[in-house]
Amino acid sequence: NIHFKRRIKVKKTHKSNKNHKSHNSILFVFVLVLTGLGLSMDLCADDLKVEERIVLNVPSKAVWALVGGFNALDRWHPDVAESTLIGTGKKVGDIRVLTLANNKTIVERLESYNENAMILKYRILESPLPIENYVASISVTNMGDNLAEVVWQSSFNAVDVSEGEAINIIRGIYLTGLNSINRLFK
Repeated sequence: NIHFKRRIKVKKTHKSNKNHKSHNSILFVFVLVLTGLGLSMDLCADDLKVEERIVLNVPSKAVWALVGGFNALDRWHPDVAESTLIGTGKKVGDIRVLTLANNKTIVERLESYNENAMILKYRILESPLPIENYVASISVTNMGDNLAEVVWQSSFNAVDVSEGEAINIIRGIYLTGLNSINRLFK
């Protein structure tokens, strides 16, 4: 969310004329308008959220071995043709460049990585997708009895498309990937 802080200094003057009062009235209305715009901008600036999950009849460590590498997306997502890593893939700030099947690229930065908790968080830096401020995580949870849950979730803002279109694009990417993981373990 975007929050605006306003600090307004009022300078007192000792002039008392009609123009001064008129100027203060105009200034007051201007401040009210700015405040109103700021509030409406804040209400429109909410992040969109997408979360998709799948439960697999596979041990969680086996699922994490497939999806847990920051540079492994091309191994399980059919829309990713190649993934190039700059760094180790486990350090905050490492970069991956994804080459998509359509030859477009997405550049992402690793925000956090916890192998024991089986979760990684990343941010898109450059993308042809109609989104901005995209931050996502992929996690694997041991559900017992050789069951593992994969959760892929994100928050972002739509750019040049409706919020619904942006959500559908991201949801489609996630579902394609999760369905592919399911097929790989069958």
